[in-house]
Amino acid sequence: MARPQVTFDFFQANAFSDRAFGGNPATILFLDEPLADQVLENINKNFNQPIVVFVSPPKPGTTKKPGVATFGLRWFGPQNGEVQICGHGTLAATGAIFQRLPPAKNIRTLEFQTLSGLITATRADDGKICMDLPAGTTIPATQQETESVRAAFCLALKKPTVALQYVAHGGPGFEQYLFVEVPVSEELAKWTVDSQPLLAFSPRTHIVVVTSASADPAIAYETRMFAPKLGVLEDHACGSAHCLNAPFWAAKHQRPSDFEQHARSVSMRSGDIWATHIQEEDKVRVRGDVKITASGILRLDLADM
Repeated sequence: MARPQVTFDFFQANAFSDRAFGGNPATILFLDEPLADQVLENINKNFNQPIVVFVSPPKPGTTKKPGVATFGLRWFGPQNGEVQICGHGTLAATGAIFQRLPPAKNIRTLEFQTLSGLITATRADDGKICMDLPAGTTIPATQQETESVRAAFCLALKKPTVALQYVAHGGPGFEQYLFVEVPVSEELAKWTVDSQPLLAFSPRTHIVVVTSASADPAIAYETRMFAPKLGVLEDHACGSAHCLNAPFWAAKHQRPSDFEQHARSVSMRSGDIWATHIQEEDKVRVRGDVKITASGILRLDLADM
């Protein structure tokens, strides 16, 4: 006799790319009702992706708005379970939801209830997904901390020295981030990184964002993100990194609040991100492509729930 099962729709998508083998992959799973955290973690490990996003109905009592659909959103990483925020996962989930929504509903805006508050996303006429994330600040590291970071990167890159222009910790809401600016001469895209030395950073540092100006005048800045403590050697195109990158580069280049910067993730898969620091709203507006690469049905026995 067949065992009773429940089924869930899922999508596989690449964020910040319109290519099948570009950008940052994510799995998006649609839930009709909340599941126990351990079940979510088991599903997450089964998919074994850079991020697994669980989309659920909104909280009871959520007010309905014309043209707006509201969902709950949770992100799970490959090693340490649930994470506070994931930009590329949110972008990918938005693309999957718009793929799934009937056109007759005339929904143009999505609202996500998350651990990091309410996140809003829309789809532009050109098909790109646009979302608002909280803007972050950076707090300059001490000289001693800077030299420790330099030493770690020398080991990670197997180089006698590494030029660092600015080293900082993430401010409120981004305390787990280390922010590092290097000069164009470091050729960030060519870095081959051994992640082991990066584990030596302080216990609070889980995410390392490295950024550089670009030799390409059409690109405002380049970026890479490493998170070995989270089980991610490198995040192919990190959305939340631009919560720090966009305000930093907008200030450095003296850009007005509504100026959109074209950034490039120079990882192996690469990705293109358009980011705007909206100062008066303390937000970063991130825009990019989503490429849906697969869809299917996950089947679970009730006994496994």
